[in-house]
Amino acid sequence: MLIVKTISGNIHNNTIKEKIEKAEINGNLQKLFLSRIELEKLHTRKITNDGLEVGLSFESGIKLHDGDILDVGSVLILVKQTPEKIIRVRFKNGDFSSNLSVLVGHVIGNRHRPISTFNDGSIAFPIHDDSELELFHKLFQDTNKHLILNIEETIFVPNETMNVHEH
Repeated sequence: MLIVKTISGNIHNNTIKEKIEKAEINGNLQKLFLSRIELEKLHTRKITNDGLEVGLSFESGIKLHDGDILDVGSVLILVKQTPEKIIRVRFKNGDFSSNLSVLVGHVIGNRHRPISTFNDGSIAFPIHDDSELELFHKLFQDTNKHLILNIEETIFVPNETMNVHEH
């Protein structure tokens, strides 16, 4: 088992792309698929897509992100976040008045869900099961005429300022 204690960079950084391309051509690039929750763990043991056992052991404050590169000598490991189900809340006709936004935030916050906000005014949060769509329709019953709720499966990245513990 390989022990990894540092992150070498991220695929979205242009300076490391050439190194990744070489590793892929040489067959030295492996992928490690992790859930959003697993990305936050300091210590975990996982297996890459090619069967390499990897122990992750990071210092406090270090958090993995989608696209991070772990350099373990002859092998590069690309960290890939797995998609998860979310509910995206859109405001009809751009009607995200402060009262409505506060109410939506309050309902989601009471369920201890992290959120992600978007430039179009929509809000997304992770769910565990499709049946939660019906639950949130009921929780938003007084505001349903102003909201559109949809389930999507995507890479969820909570807003950086959020420090929410999920239930």
